[in-house]
Amino acid sequence: MLMKSSAATLGLALALGLTPSGAKAAPAADPGARLWLQCRACHSLKAGEPNKIGPNLHGIIGAKAGSRPGFRYSPAMAASEITWTDAALDAWLTKPMAMVKGSSMAFAGMPAADDRKNLIAYLKRETR
Repeated sequence: MLMKSSAATLGLALALGLTPSGAKAAPAADPGARLWLQCRACHSLKAGEPNKIGPNLHGIIGAKAGSRPGFRYSPAMAASEITWTDAALDAWLTKPMAMVKGSSMAFAGMPAADDRKNLIAYLKRETR
């Protein structure tokens, strides 16, 4: 009986978005947050966080590509003249190497349009 009760308690906690430690879990319903997981190994989002293998993306929407302070871009990216709009981000996420030949971004691309749309919406919210 105790085992059934423990399993039910764990199930309720997970349904409420609580981790075993009692902390709030990341919202599983946000597909953009889920997609960001594959980006966060190389990029940071919040103001003041350090660059990683890739640049910090805080304030990226509307910014010129290759212009983040303290990050060493490939010559191709620095010379690209891209401004990060929704359309530019969509094209970039589709296939970075097709958009900027010579970029050092080691990401093959995100083929699903809905995934790109959700990730861009997440970036717009989280990088303000």
